[in-house]
Amino acid sequence: MFDLVVHGGDLVDGTGASRRRADLGVVGGRIVAIGDLGQPEAAERIDATGLVVGPGFIDIHSHADLSLLIDPRACSAITQGVTTLVIGNCGHAAAPLVDASTLPDLNFGYHPSVEVSWTGVGGYLDAVARERPAVNVATLAGQIALRLAVLGRAPRPATPAEIERMAALLREALDEGAFGLSSGLEYPLGQASTTDEIVALCREARRMGGYYAIHTRDRDFGSEAAFDEAFAIAAQSDVALNISHLTPRYGAPPGAAARALEKIDAAHARGEDVTCDMHTRLHGLTKLVTALPPEALDGGVEALLARLRDPAIRAEYRAFRQPLFKMGLMGEWERLTLFEARRSPAWVGKDFRTIAEERGQDPMDAIMDILLEAGEDAPNVLWTGLVMTEEDLEETYVSPTCMPESDATALATDGPLADQSFLGAYTWATYYLRRFVRERAALSLEEGIRRMTELPARRLGISDRGVLREGAWADLVVFDPESIAERGTLGAPNQYAVGVHQVVVNGRVALRAGALTSERGGMVLRRGTAPSR
Repeated sequence: MFDLVVHGGDLVDGTGASRRRADLGVVGGRIVAIGDLGQPEAAERIDATGLVVGPGFIDIHSHADLSLLIDPRACSAITQGVTTLVIGNCGHAAAPLVDASTLPDLNFGYHPSVEVSWTGVGGYLDAVARERPAVNVATLAGQIALRLAVLGRAPRPATPAEIERMAALLREALDEGAFGLSSGLEYPLGQASTTDEIVALCREARRMGGYYAIHTRDRDFGSEAAFDEAFAIAAQSDVALNISHLTPRYGAPPGAAARALEKIDAAHARGEDVTCDMHTRLHGLTKLVTALPPEALDGGVEALLARLRDPAIRAEYRAFRQPLFKMGLMGEWERLTLFEARRSPAWVGKDFRTIAEERGQDPMDAIMDILLEAGEDAPNVLWTGLVMTEEDLEETYVSPTCMPESDATALATDGPLADQSFLGAYTWATYYLRRFVRERAALSLEEGIRRMTELPARRLGISDRGVLREGAWADLVVFDPESIAERGTLGAPNQYAVGVHQVVVNGRVALRAGALTSERGGMVLRRGTAPSR
């Protein structure tokens, strides 16, 4: 007697092996039988005839840290076949949290309904578990969170004593289940971090079996030096390295991505453990407040708004060379677009050259006034930059070390997050399979699925997810490879994907015949311990 049988489908098992026709039998949330199972008794049966059955997709780079607490259904992920999210990326994480007022600085998609009941990673993961998420959740410890806990917003290198305090917090985070360390060295709150500081923290991560995910210090003009720093950190600390969203942005030297990938290959030849990931969109997306110096948010949102009303401070901010989107420094404001600003809807979807002209302002003044218009929602105002092409993405995706990722929150078209948007949330996995596997044929279906399943599971160091084999957890996706596609667009992002028929998380059906169910079968994954609901 099985709890669930999936029969008649073409299994793509996550290892890269060719698809084969087989049935799956599930008991107690795990796969217990694979093969021709005949007509066994089962509490539930899924007919996968004519469809592909794969392991549930793993999003190695998510920013759903807070959205899972606000709406744990993670509908935008489930409808794409995603069953596991790895959060705490780019140095941003919900813990450690010494001062609850820093939560908007540390996370995307902040919502005032979040009740902070934690200080450390363990307490945060307990809070996620209490919400019963629909997906599995693993976290990294964020280096920006460590800096805020120890240095506040001080824009300076850490002292040896402060580095040791951060290392102690990191040890605690890893003890409580974090899978490694992430940093966001390009972000205003991460820029002052020195290579030595990061090396010291990475040595702690390596000693405790974690890996290091780096959002590099520069992703355009100085991207090659930033890549060199990433490799140097890994070499000095002997930590397993994952380079986040590797493809350089518009403005990078020609051939920068190819040279970074060659260095990854050379590292592999030396026996080093290096991987990379890349989001599946042509636009970068981040908070509008990153256009301002890091001290702009010192003291919280009300202090930010007061500064933005001060003419002398505004003059200083106009001269700030913002680090993430440098198109403004190049005078190319038309490549930068307001993506989400709930209190300035008339400007959403317009580029900042147009916004500035229509408002009769300098673009930086327009940015500051839009933040003022947002009020307490200022940390959630988002902008995009047109920073790459599909050819740029494909160059990275063909590397056998590259995993696609969302770089997004987890959302839903109804409920408390219905009015939030995040580029990639509804589209990343299905766009990857449609465009780069089916249409551009850059990868076979088997290899494309391996990049979203076995490869990220191996990066995490877990062996019972990301593959279809007896004994593995029954995280499954059943989809039509000929029709799977995203529907969300830059102008209308909040649309569910199509072509995914069934999604199973730990043996429980979260998507049935393309419709979301009420099941929330996800688990909180903690490094070195058994998963928990």
